[in-house]
Amino acid sequence: MGKNIPIATGNDTDSLAALDPKTGKFVVLRVPYPMGFFAKSLDGRIDDPKAGWKGKGLWSTYATRAPWHMEGGKGMTKQGCKVQLRPDPLAN
Repeated sequence: MGKNIPIATGNDTDSLAALDPKTGKFVVLRVPYPMGFFAKSLDGRIDDPKAGWKGKGLWSTYATRAPWHMEGGKGMTKQGCKVQLRPDPLAN
């Protein structure tokens, strides 16, 4: 999407919302797995600057107010996940 794109966590949803500065509209990034993904925080990170898009990612913690409804069931606690954004769907 480009540099310095503001991204917000979707409130009580399975999504992240990125603001497109050209149109002023939000692009919704759905996170289908794990089930019960409710983002609590978000951080963009470059882990390997030489790896191109593969070395970059969005890291998010997720949890819910009723963790027994999350995938994993009773005793499940908050988790972290990496969201990888490709320049196009067939990028390798």
